[in-house]
Amino acid sequence: MTKSKEDWVKSPWTISIGTAIFSFLLTIGYDYLKEKPILSTIWSIFKWIGNMVWKVLNFDLKIWWLIIVFGLFILIIVIIDKFKNEETLKPDFCSYKEDTLKKWRWTWSWKLDNRKNAWIITDMKAHCPKCATPMIEYSNRYQLSFDCPRCEFRANDAECDEPHKIERIILDNIDRKRS
Repeated sequence: MTKSKEDWVKSPWTISIGTAIFSFLLTIGYDYLKEKPILSTIWSIFKWIGNMVWKVLNFDLKIWWLIIVFGLFILIIVIIDKFKNEETLKPDFCSYKEDTLKKWRWTWSWKLDNRKNAWIITDMKAHCPKCATPMIEYSNRYQLSFDCPRCEFRANDAECDEPHKIERIILDNIDRKRS
């Protein structure tokens, strides 16, 4: 067999459709051999579905059941809303989003990391010392550099403030304000 025919034969779609067709043919064969009407299995499934729909539509429904279900629904919505409001309550340090650290002005934002259950610094950006535009950071194993897209200011290696050190300084500033 060629590669494409082999893939087609082993495809999950081919296997599932083939199984359904094979089951259908077995039902027809069984009905034919037992002298029952053709498609009796399928007909009995339709009858069962119809009976279930009829039972659900004719179910005796008490008003107090509806009141309890409605009350539980409102209670669940209130609880979910309360948890959402607690998430939006941010600690005081979340307003600390900008500072001049070492050589440059830095901005950042805070995000709650649910895995660590802690606030982390995100979107940390260095701003150009000449024009205050957010700079583009280029970093790899060998070099760190920052470029300003507006005024072409460029800082390489020793001229740069390292972001991981700046992040540590930010966290230390918060710790110092608390004590």
